[in-house]
Amino acid sequence: MRASLFLALLFAITILCVQAAISQQSQDEKPTYLYDVLLSQDMSKDLFQLKQTILKTHPAPFFNCSDSLFNAAYEKAVRLVQKPKTVLEFAQVINGFTRIIEDSHTALNPRELLRLASKKRKIAPFHLKKIGENFYLSKILYDAIPLGVEVLAVNDKTVKELYLLTRTLAPSEGPAKSARHELIEIMMGLVFNLFNKTPTQPVNITYVYGDDTLSSIAPSIKLSRYFGRNSWSEKKDIEFRISDSIAYLGLKSFESRRERKYKRGVNSFFKKVERKGISKVILDVRGNRGGYVLLLEHVLSYINDKGETFDLNYLYKRSKLDRFETLSRFKKLDFVKKASRVYPKGMISKEYDFYKSPMGSMSSILYQKKLSNPLDITYTGECTLLTNGLSMSASVLLASWFKDHNRGQVIGTPCFGSMQGTHGNAARIVLENSRIPITISTLKLSSIEQALIEITPTKKIQYSIKDLTMGRDPLIEYLKVLKNE
Repeated sequence: MRASLFLALLFAITILCVQAAISQQSQDEKPTYLYDVLLSQDMSKDLFQLKQTILKTHPAPFFNCSDSLFNAAYEKAVRLVQKPKTVLEFAQVINGFTRIIEDSHTALNPRELLRLASKKRKIAPFHLKKIGENFYLSKILYDAIPLGVEVLAVNDKTVKELYLLTRTLAPSEGPAKSARHELIEIMMGLVFNLFNKTPTQPVNITYVYGDDTLSSIAPSIKLSRYFGRNSWSEKKDIEFRISDSIAYLGLKSFESRRERKYKRGVNSFFKKVERKGISKVILDVRGNRGGYVLLLEHVLSYINDKGETFDLNYLYKRSKLDRFETLSRFKKLDFVKKASRVYPKGMISKEYDFYKSPMGSMSSILYQKKLSNPLDITYTGECTLLTNGLSMSASVLLASWFKDHNRGQVIGTPCFGSMQGTHGNAARIVLENSRIPITISTLKLSSIEQALIEITPTKKIQYSIKDLTMGRDPLIEYLKVLKNE
């Protein structure tokens, strides 16, 4: 009797455990917030909120488009939300609207959408490269699949379908059309994971290997690790290598968490360049999506061979999201105190006048920065700049300055920006009903007397299939050949 009761109890516990496991799996596989359905009126309210915030905040929303095109894009977006949509579908509508401004700082960032998913969610990151009409694997965790293979599909989605889907979430930036295509390629892996409804299931990549068509599982990591420092992301903001005659400085970002450490790294590099008598310096801003102009100016101070000021025109619009309104109370008081002390002299006085102006006021301030560094070093030797479609924001300012001052060759592919400059100081808002995060520019930075044209390299070099397969950098290989010649 006792044995029977024990077996019955054991059976009941087993059933409960199985049900709990199934329930947990069901919860894990259940579509997240990204697939919540939004009502038409809620999306319309969010679009109106977004439109009004752009008009109140952005200093030049009609710089790359007319007000009629802007309004037409808004009206089209409103028509598209007449029926309920998921958060992801609404995100595509939003991007279709904001893209008309052609300002990548005023946009919806798919990475921010992915952050809204559970931190325990797993994703399978990968990068593809479009060469001709086909797509080739350029990066994957642990090199689990041979690089350079032609990829046909990811799960049940062909790469061409994935490319078209990614286009709906990619930002635009003025005349930088070819750079946008390069950005879309890099975004394809991110967008796949964003739209993947079964993140707990293995991700299968179908590819061509020799004469065979194979399918392999892509390695995955938790979302929390994907956004942290890991084997997938860049680990350093700067890195450098120095040989007998050539010095390489990789500027991965201008958005360092530690300003002093970043500057010390740049100082150390140019100190070694001077001490070793290096005759050629290579600056690499490929993949550098921008950051602080202050750090850009620090780099420029070492290569400014003509000793000229770094001139930028700042176009501000007074709003509740501008740089002054987002200062902490202490920093705001400190700014007012410093400005009052020297008023009406100096650039800070012009900023103070803007700060005191009513909401909606516009102000154009020309900053002419005298570049200097603590080592008082100016490298006057040969200099080369490497760029690609992911060289954005502050990197665009560097590339524009580099070309305008004939500082050396620009090698690679066009930047994601124009010779005229970029936008900046993007403020983050969250739409009230969908809770979708959006950034909006509060500043326009313009180089003086430059045309609104794409920054084209002196020598355009792109990856080949062989480069991907052999894991080599075609730009570095090109420079090696020049050195030998």
